[in-house]
Amino acid sequence: MDYKQIIKEMTLEEKFHYLTGADMNAGYKLERFPIERMRYHDGPFGLKMKVKDNSRKEMMEKKVRSAFPNAVKGDEVPSTAFPTGCAMGATWDEELIQKVGNALGEEYHAYGINAILGPAMNIKRHPLCGRNFEYFSEDPYLTGKLGSAYVKGVQEKGVSACPKHFAANNQETGRHDVCSEVDERTLREIYYRPFEMVVKETKPWAMMCAYNRLNGVYASEHKQLLQDILRDEWGFDGIIISDWGSVKNRAYSLLASIEMCMPYQEEAFGQLQEAYSEGIIDDQTVDAALERLFLFYDRTKTVYEESSCDFIQHHEIAVEAARKSMVLLKNEGHILPLDKEKLHKLLVVGEGAVKPYIGGDGSSRVENMTQVDIPLEELRKLLGEQVCIEFMGEDKVNAYKNTIGQMETELVEKAAAADAVIVFVNGNFASHSEAVDRNNIEIEPNMEHAIKACARVSKKIIVVLNVGGAVSTYKWDFCAAGILVSWLGGQGMGKAIAETLCGINNPSGKLPETFPKRLEDVESLKNFPGDRHKVVYKEQLMVGYRHFDTNHIQPDYEFGFGLSYSEFEYSDLTLEGDELTFVLANTSEVDGDEVVQVYVEFSETSWTSHPKQELKAFQRVFVPAGMSVRVGIELTEEAFAFYNTGLKKWTVEEGVYRIKVGSSSRKHVLCVEKEVKSNDFITNEGQFV
Repeated sequence: MDYKQIIKEMTLEEKFHYLTGADMNAGYKLERFPIERMRYHDGPFGLKMKVKDNSRKEMMEKKVRSAFPNAVKGDEVPSTAFPTGCAMGATWDEELIQKVGNALGEEYHAYGINAILGPAMNIKRHPLCGRNFEYFSEDPYLTGKLGSAYVKGVQEKGVSACPKHFAANNQETGRHDVCSEVDERTLREIYYRPFEMVVKETKPWAMMCAYNRLNGVYASEHKQLLQDILRDEWGFDGIIISDWGSVKNRAYSLLASIEMCMPYQEEAFGQLQEAYSEGIIDDQTVDAALERLFLFYDRTKTVYEESSCDFIQHHEIAVEAARKSMVLLKNEGHILPLDKEKLHKLLVVGEGAVKPYIGGDGSSRVENMTQVDIPLEELRKLLGEQVCIEFMGEDKVNAYKNTIGQMETELVEKAAAADAVIVFVNGNFASHSEAVDRNNIEIEPNMEHAIKACARVSKKIIVVLNVGGAVSTYKWDFCAAGILVSWLGGQGMGKAIAETLCGINNPSGKLPETFPKRLEDVESLKNFPGDRHKVVYKEQLMVGYRHFDTNHIQPDYEFGFGLSYSEFEYSDLTLEGDELTFVLANTSEVDGDEVVQVYVEFSETSWTSHPKQELKAFQRVFVPAGMSVRVGIELTEEAFAFYNTGLKKWTVEEGVYRIKVGSSSRKHVLCVEKEVKSNDFITNEGQFV
């Protein structure tokens, strides 16, 4: 199809309409040309679409019913609810995230959707951001690698990914107007870096701009951000889609290189018309945007063809992703896994056991999932009839509905009689929701009270944290022998929890964010949420573990932390050229995965300030019980680089760098030094992939 010819034949009115959405999720339909309408839908973890918008209703309902007979209900189309970003981040598994992307791409393709509005790739600057559950990590390298795997998986299926929200969108308070004031180096190394990585590694076909202002300019009108950096410097050749309602003036956003303004805005056409008549925008600007839109159309045109979609397989992928996201924080006395041969009576406490939070609220919430695995039901299946399981739900443990004395009497009696107690802890949607930030990082008071009450009579307490981000544990974790983080793990989370508690799944997830003891320990919260007009990122590079490790502040659990039912030993570290190798041994009787992490500590003679250390590589490695493997990791020139604001490029300083290998940001088992010569590492362009 000759798209340039179509552009020549389009009227100016058609062009202006085509540059703006026609409704909430679809673009304008060019009736005079053989061009289908394009559609863009949330969310990053499963399709969110009204049944009335489903053009393939009968076909898709038949496919879903054949797999899950009860799934077709309500106003939303059925789709698989995959683990949210916080859970996917905890897997540290690029191959798995690519597989999740494949499954998402297949579902969106089957429904005829051109673009998934995801992945969500903003940095977890602080733990109170209400949307942290959507984001992968506090670290730009981990975020960039997982985001790239997601984009690759989605686009392999002919559907566009749309990484978001570019850039410095790190709070929900005042998100539509607040100005993020950030220095250039911090932007480059922390907040731009994941987006730069995903653009250069996997070339997404779309990108979404943020709501907020950045250093005084709305992201939707920020030519330096969207044209000069994203397009000209990084080589992005896709379309830029505005966040929903972020465009203030359609003509100014077009000049900044936004091709698709979403959703429909009545005033947009008039803004374009007025700007055109005044010479602010011209035919060249308009036609260039249309050419990129038609390139996007060509890249995603297979979505207009019917395709297969295996919902049963997708549920299994959701379960697999939930399994690998499980983070075991504590396992005192090897209380886990549960031994059903020694277990006669089990007490399960907390509404999360029967009504789990599988996702957060807002635009990413999957309304009609094909199936939800319930933790308590899955536990009953695995433990069998020989284990008596008692359950105490909201009506028993909610201290706001019952007097503490009555609840405590029954709870303590049952806990004393049980061989083990599992307490499911979750918040509500106010703890993980778009448009609202959290107030604290504490668990609900009634659940803290329940844990402490049980601890008076039992030493075998296991806490399952069904949460969307970091929580403080120091007030109650001395009462628990085991702590498992299940995150907001999607529709297969219940099965994954039960399998992990019972030892069928060996936990291998690692924290993608620091769990602080107290809010006051978080440096960025000294500058949150700002003064209603602006928020100044005074902490600069000291985000997450960079701050905690540099300033020797002890968190509850550090970045990268996670236990296993296996035991691993590291040895024999060597560095030859760019190749780092070492031996990883599984010294236990249980097959397991270990996520090995490589951190670089900058030279002591550096004339530029740096965090104590930075994550520069990681790899998930499977090691059979009693076996060992030699692990090889390449450390390219990028691992020793920082953004030099004087030279306006990535560069390195000469000196001796320490390369540390281990299982978290604070547990480095091996270390080697490397002397770096700057002229050996600076490329002609000073750019790294």
